[in-house]
Amino acid sequence: MKYIDRIARGLKLGAFALLLAGCLASKDNDALYVVKVNDAVITYTQYRDALKRLIPSDRHYASEEIAELKKDLLNELVEEELVLYEARRLKLKVSETELSAEEEVLRKDYGDETFKEAISERYGSIDKWKEEIRRKLLIQKMIDRVTSGAKVTDEAALKYYQEHIRDYYRPAEVRARMIVVGSYKGARKIRKRLNAANFAVVAGEVSLGPENRGGGDLGFFARGEMPKEFEAVVFRLKPGEISQVVRTDYGFHIFLVEEKRKAVKEDFASVKKKIIEHIRADEADRVFSEWIREQKKISKIEIREELL
Repeated sequence: MKYIDRIARGLKLGAFALLLAGCLASKDNDALYVVKVNDAVITYTQYRDALKRLIPSDRHYASEEIAELKKDLLNELVEEELVLYEARRLKLKVSETELSAEEEVLRKDYGDETFKEAISERYGSIDKWKEEIRRKLLIQKMIDRVTSGAKVTDEAALKYYQEHIRDYYRPAEVRARMIVVGSYKGARKIRKRLNAANFAVVAGEVSLGPENRGGGDLGFFARGEMPKEFEAVVFRLKPGEISQVVRTDYGFHIFLVEEKRKAVKEDFASVKKKIIEHIRADEADRVFSEWIREQKKISKIEIREELL
């Protein structure tokens, strides 16, 4: 996952951030450090806490996987400290207003009681939690500063659209419901009492498929997304029509077509904003990756491999 994406996910998905965000900024009396980045250290305790969240004790990983996870974690911790070092050098700050706004988002996501319980369990106090959120916001602020030059012109977006035009064709789709049972005789009996109005109810009562809880609803699908036996039937039916019994390797099926959508091509105007966001995200990540590589070259980084 891209580094910028990791930061954005931690900040924007309030519940996820609250439960999984690290305690790397917490006060730690342990003088034993694993990593030193310029004038900042990551202590052994901080590293182990982060590793525990990354590799839960109730999940099994091969030794090769653990080694790779540790490598990724170490790299992420170093990069975060490099970002924070530059943010401090530039005297960037996170205001109380910004901090309060982020806190409010998390409170709304959780509900007040759950929020307090999570804070108590993960951080011990609201102040420690606020320091972690302040740290994450500061990292994001520095990343925004580094990548602020990642601009996308309308011409670049149009070129991307033209080069990826096949991505903006939506094929013909059909929305259908299905009933599947184990015997032809049972299917024939069910078929006799079906109509468009009662199909969903009957599907919920008798169908053996997992979609029975939704009244047999298969949702919209295009050719190539369902077994060929299904498609051969439903794409011939009109909305509101019910098929005869269809035998497949899965059982005996009856289909109701609810709706059809014609193939369409999304025009540039309708997807322009999405394309610009996509290109800008890629460009921002490229700019940041180059910046972080340069910071690693000019910074003093000490890693105590024997403690990992």
